[in-house]
Amino acid sequence: MTKLYFDNPQGIILIDGVKCNDTVAYANGNFCLQYTPFDDSYLPILLAVNGKCKLRDDVIFIRHGKDFIVRFCPRKKACTKQSQVYIQKVLEPKGATAHCLTCHTDDVCKISVETQNELITLITPCKVSDVKFSCISISNGQLLSIFADLENGKKYMSVLHYKDDYTLLLDICCDEILAEEDGLRVCDYLRDTLNRKCVRKLSFCGDCFAEQSRHFENYCNHSYIDEILPYALLESVCYGDDDCAKGCLCSSLRGCHLKEIFGDFVGICDCLEYTPFEIPLLYSDCDGLYTKTFKFDVSSGKIQKIKLTQI
Repeated sequence: MTKLYFDNPQGIILIDGVKCNDTVAYANGNFCLQYTPFDDSYLPILLAVNGKCKLRDDVIFIRHGKDFIVRFCPRKKACTKQSQVYIQKVLEPKGATAHCLTCHTDDVCKISVETQNELITLITPCKVSDVKFSCISISNGQLLSIFADLENGKKYMSVLHYKDDYTLLLDICCDEILAEEDGLRVCDYLRDTLNRKCVRKLSFCGDCFAEQSRHFENYCNHSYIDEILPYALLESVCYGDDDCAKGCLCSSLRGCHLKEIFGDFVGICDCLEYTPFEIPLLYSDCDGLYTKTFKFDVSSGKIQKIKLTQI
């Protein structure tokens, strides 16, 4: 006779069809064990046990002297619930492949586009509030464009080429985007010291979108106090706004290569104690993150000297 000790069962136990209590039961060397979980989202367990078979994924026998401690590990039932859709649009171009765009409530940061045989998933920063879906036929397939308003106020756009499968040509998130005759005008508000707007011009070049031009617009044209100028310079270097960077420097420094002075920094380290005209920059290498501190001499509204003070 085998004695079975049950380890915290969460269901009904039957041995050879007879219900037993939650703590202990006796069984012969060969017996049928049934376990029905109280939670109906789990599958029941039915197991024929003999002296040679005591291992399974959903029930574990732990030897206790001549007896066994029995632990049940039921599996979840497969989820058959259909994913709910909050946006769905279908394109059915005449004489061409139809496409379906779907936004699902169970994964709000994804947009799926599919035909009967192909699927592509696009990732957005947050939930979509509205979307425009369009398609044009070209000589070697179709171009599909997706323009979405996001709940965080930003805009998302992607362009797909479809022939036998999807190829992603453009995938951007920005503050403003405008389609023009010769390409796309993309704007990003940098929300930096100078409250700049970065404006890029993107054009379709056969198999991809390429940046044709970039400039910065600054709506804060008033003069800044000297303590702000180093931040304006470093942000300009980081964003590639060369004109603004030169405007922060005295005439003797304008010929300097700022990238050689500052290197490839990844950001301004503003988590340390503030010291006027001394700014730690953040760098990254194979060993992790580190800082370098630069000191700026500023007078008459221009940076006169830049010196590395601490590594």
